[in-house]
Amino acid sequence: MKTKFLKHDLKRFSDAIARWQALCDRAAKVGDMEMARQYEQDIKDLTDIYNLIVDGKYELVFDLAWELDTLVQDQIPRRLVKTIERMCKPQ
Repeated sequence: MKTKFLKHDLKRFSDAIARWQALCDRAAKVGDMEMARQYEQDIKDLTDIYNLIVDGKYELVFDLAWELDTLVQDQIPRRLVKTIERMCKPQ
């Protein structure tokens, strides 16, 4: 099941990951390696979630997202989260 907004919301999610990468690069540039490492882990987690969605493994998305800090979870567009929730419900 796909919605008409899925492609658009995946693009928004991809853009959010790219912004997180820019923050990581900025932290590394100013020498804040601890923060850069945290951003790197967040980017990996967000990318894993993105790939699970693309692969249609919706049930696994929430398991991984649940482990993220709220600030990082908020990088996933709300409408995309709602779409995934609907896809996980039994038909």
